[in-house]
Amino acid sequence: MAIDAFSSLQGYQQSSLRFGLIDLKPIEISESYTLGNVRFRARERKLEHSKPISSYGDLVTFENNAIFNSFSIPKRFNAQELIDYFSKNSIDRFERDTELKQEVENLKRRDRQRPYTSFVQFMKERFESRRENYLEIEAERFLSSNFPLSFFNKFTVFNNTYYDFLKITHDIVRSHEFLAAHARSFQMYRKNISVMQRELSPLIDKLDKCSFACGRLKKYVTVWNVESLEEMSEPALFDFKKVDVAEFGQLNDDFKLKLKELRVVLLEQDEGILRKSIDLEDSTAKLFSRLLVMPSSSLNTR
Repeated sequence: MAIDAFSSLQGYQQSSLRFGLIDLKPIEISESYTLGNVRFRARERKLEHSKPISSYGDLVTFENNAIFNSFSIPKRFNAQELIDYFSKNSIDRFERDTELKQEVENLKRRDRQRPYTSFVQFMKERFESRRENYLEIEAERFLSSNFPLSFFNKFTVFNNTYYDFLKITHDIVRSHEFLAAHARSFQMYRKNISVMQRELSPLIDKLDKCSFACGRLKKYVTVWNVESLEEMSEPALFDFKKVDVAEFGQLNDDFKLKLKELRVVLLEQDEGILRKSIDLEDSTAKLFSRLLVMPSSSLNTR
């Protein structure tokens, strides 16, 4: 398995969560039809965009513009070419992800009984099936670097936190959508969905900020460890001596802070997160250690 500097959690998955859970609002459609001499009126519910849609390309370009104007870059690159390169890479991955794109489209189908719950369930199950792969990716990065294990461990903690986020989000969505589905009127249905979205909004806000800080730190380390754009997706070595210690420290500290803030809001929803937080880094380090001593054929390393 090649070390892909853009692997692990991909930004468009978090963008999809905001789109699928916050930016879609329920509407009711009334249609009349005649059967014989009798006129009937049917009502259907569907989801539609609550505001003008920005393309994924616009969103990811905006994010990369913010990232590459927030730290120094090597003289061999300029900010705009990095913005263009990383944005195109993200857009290409999104376009290839037909499974996720189809699930997003399914949200707007009229025949979906629990569209929000079905969407979060899909995201949770999909992430569950890929968790081991994400751990292997961070282990491979560690094997191709002289950064301390604790540096890569934080990204695995972030992945674990994202999994906690999905489980908590699934519980919130399932509870509110159940109440909405049994509401006596469309007005009450819409009210229950609005309450759900207000509860989810601060969680997704924190996830967005943490994901941004995580991506920024990874991209900073990557651009300082390659000589050309062609090397960007598969750096030969992550060398700590190539980064500015002070600047790296600032970006690393910001990521740690955003990760802590995300876990705090999750703790407000589920106190079990506190118990997990106490030994999370230690248990993740043990997982890393077990993985790293496995035969190379099992890890698929180069």
